[in-house]
Amino acid sequence: MITISTNVAVGAGSIIMAAGFLLGYAIGWRQRCRYLDKTLDDVAEPEVTTLVVGDLETRFRRSQR
Repeated sequence: MITISTNVAVGAGSIIMAAGFLLGYAIGWRQRCRYLDKTLDDVAEPEVTTLVVGDLETRFRRSQR
């Protein structure tokens, strides 16, 4: 009877550890993607917007976030 209890405890522990690892990996991957998107926004060139007022054409850059 002790052997069955030990096996159940080891099996349950390994399942909990695997679930914790997968959850931590998923959270880390999500944070990495957010950081990567923010970094790409920071290093990307600002968009050039053309504003035409009558005969005057003005180009200006949009401020970065």
